[in-house]
Amino acid sequence: MDADVVVVGGGSAGLQAALTLGRMRWDVVVVDAGEPSNAPAHAIGGLLGAHDVGPLDLLATGRAQVAELPSVRLVDGEVARVEAGGEVALTDGTVLAARAVVVATGARYAFPDVAGMADLWGTSVIHCPFCHGWEVRDARVGVLVANEEHAGHIVPLLRRLCADLEVFYDVASLRAQDGSLRAVVLPDGTEVARDVLFVAAPPIPRDAAFAHLPLERTGPGLLAIDAFGRTSVGGVYAAGDLVVPAPAVVMALATGQRAAVGVTRDLAAA
Repeated sequence: MDADVVVVGGGSAGLQAALTLGRMRWDVVVVDAGEPSNAPAHAIGGLLGAHDVGPLDLLATGRAQVAELPSVRLVDGEVARVEAGGEVALTDGTVLAARAVVVATGARYAFPDVAGMADLWGTSVIHCPFCHGWEVRDARVGVLVANEEHAGHIVPLLRRLCADLEVFYDVASLRAQDGSLRAVVLPDGTEVARDVLFVAAPPIPRDAAFAHLPLERTGPGLLAIDAFGRTSVGGVYAAGDLVVPAPAVVMALATGQRAAVGVTRDLAAA
């Protein structure tokens, strides 16, 4: 199967890239593993015009819009390997050949390994005050700080949002009821009633399919790109959580758009 462009990842960044590329009449294949990192969140806080829209609802709308474009194909699957020459191999054995590849596989969030936290992640346990802080304003807020640097960064931000803030340096477990946080349990068994807990959750790039490529990196595993999403490997572009130090849907959309413009400029001039 051949295409002008293969987009690896069907999250916000990948779909935005595909939408723009399809509108420019490129033949595009989007390969989506269907595992968006923000799926547990109730809404996309802070996104202009859509701050109360759920992440999965946004992606469903995006997929529907992209599906209306005759030159874009959506493939549910997982990419096993991306080669510098534009070959993209899927785990089911399918091989796609493209003139350009946009990697937009996102990242997973490495939240602390605390009993009870995984079930509350994205709802009562969150990490970004800009994305979800407004929604929990004036609640009983806790923050589990990773270190003094993290504390110095996040505590002043949270104090703008609530008067009842408790800072924790060690937590044994979380107690929930009806799917919501009720208390933070300390190592000595003391329970501190909280409605929400902020934690450090550094994004870990999902880059296994292209980790073998000689891609220049910046920061904690992020891919280096130019103003139009070009990586250090010719024909490979990147967008979304793979390229921004502070992941957010608005940034994913912006970088997806930039990568699509870069692809269009390069392929049209070839």
